[in-house]
Amino acid sequence: MDFCVEWLNHLLNSLDENCDSCLFENCAKLHYQVNGMDNILEKYVGNLPSFISFLEKEWGWEITYSEDGQQLLVDENKDFCVCPIANNIQGKALGKLCNCSEKFAEQIFSRVCQKNINAKVKRSVLRDGQSCIYEISGL
Repeated sequence: MDFCVEWLNHLLNSLDENCDSCLFENCAKLHYQVNGMDNILEKYVGNLPSFISFLEKEWGWEITYSEDGQQLLVDENKDFCVCPIANNIQGKALGKLCNCSEKFAEQIFSRVCQKNINAKVKRSVLRDGQSCIYEISGL
């Protein structure tokens, strides 16, 4: 195993719940910046229905509202992990990387909704082999 891969696996295995949040929030910010998300999201700011339509048509995501309209279930609708880090390494702790995706989802929905939004990974390819689903709340 490559040293960098082994190092990352050890790091991920060493994380506990207390440091996940700040670590992955900063990683998600980098992912957001590298992908130019402010430019992509600019035309959807303040218009969640249009953003949802974009996600469904352009990214193939499946999105449903809760009965009370206060939450979304967002399914990436893919049978593979889209994480560029996870796709290049293997290890039993990779499911921790989903915390980065969780923070990324918070950032994109917070930008569109213009307020702090919470995201929670409900399931993921890395954790249980199924399409990634996020619960988005605080709408």
